Amino acid sequence: MIKFFRKIRYNLMVHNKSSKYLKYAIGEIILVVIGILIALQINNWNEEKKNSASERQYYCRILEDFELEKQLIAELNEKSNYRINTSKEILLDLDAGTKDKHYLINQFLLANRSEVYEPRNVTFKDLISSGNLKLINDINLKNSLIQYYSELENKQFQLKQNRDEITKTVFELVKTNIDIGAIQEFEYVHRLLGPEILQILPQNDWTKDKNSDYYKKFQLALLFNIAMADREKQHLTAITNLMEHPYKLLAIKCSNKN
Repeated sequence: MIKFFRKIRYNLMVHNKSSKYLKYAIGEIILVVIGILIALQINNWNEEKKNSASERQYYCRILEDFELEKQLIAELNEKSNYRINTSKEILLDLDAGTKDKHYLINQFLLANRSEVYEPRNVTFKDLISSGNLKLINDINLKNSLIQYYSELENKQFQLKQNRDEITKTVFELVKTNIDIGAIQEFEYVHRLLGPEILQILPQNDWTKDKNSDYYKKFQLALLFNIAMADREKQHLTAITNLMEHPYKLLAIKCSNKN
């Protein structure tokens, strides 16, 4: 094709047809410009197609994170219910005097185990750090995601405070039980010490004395654990409610093949 155009130019110059050559040259320039514009447009189409595919991929990845978040919240809610129910059972057993000190203390430790809440926000962090947030063209969805993850940080902080308060309460209880022979009843300490050492340690059974200060502190710690577990459930419910709107939008976007 290039040889063909060169031949035309050569013939026009040889035959001294300057006016026709000028018209031809202008026409050739116009063709080149049109070719460049077409190439740019094709490149833009390809880039838009690529960005559109990346955008939908991000929608689906964030939706997967939301699914994992829902699963995590369900598991944490289950554990909170376990803490509440176990604490209630310990309170009843303590009052009835039907269970020994060893059983009550170790059930108490189980009832106070609280999981660290780590939100599933890997994809959104990637969007922010990579500068790809601009790929999200749906302004409504973009704003909804920004608001959700902003409020999620606040809920995460509140859940951490919740957990720290529980840990502090258990620690304070452990510090005060050394003198009354309760710490050796912790299962791991019990196994570590062995029967010989256990025999020479205090055997005061405060669980049978309802007027004991430690008995009352133990009760209060159980009540506090119930309250904090329920508060944790409230925070988790709030996260689920915040998730509802962006989740619906993501589900539509991810299922859209266009």
